[in-house]
Amino acid sequence: MDTALYTPTMQTEKQKVFEGNAKEAIALFPTKVNVAVAASLASVGPQNMKFSVTSTPGFIGDNHRIAIKSDQVNAVVDVYSQTAEIAGWSVVNTLRNIVSPIVF
Repeated sequence: MDTALYTPTMQTEKQKVFEGNAKEAIALFPTKVNVAVAASLASVGPQNMKFSVTSTPGFIGDNHRIAIKSDQVNAVVDVYSQTAEIAGWSVVNTLRNIVSPIVF
């Protein structure tokens, strides 16, 4: 990951790299947070979407967890993709299917 937050220990130790909102994450990781952008725009907005990044040595692909909590709903959506390029579209499609009476 090519950011100011990178440290060599990320290659060998699992660690929290970032925790904040999606707007802050977009500023720090402009080419790596398509899932945060898609999920926040489809829901509470970038300033209200909580967001975190964890480094996991040896992990291939992207693993995203979207947790939706309100007084009436508690849902968790896990999306894994082998490449970052398709992760955002996977989340958009999953969110569309959640609210659709017909799932494609």
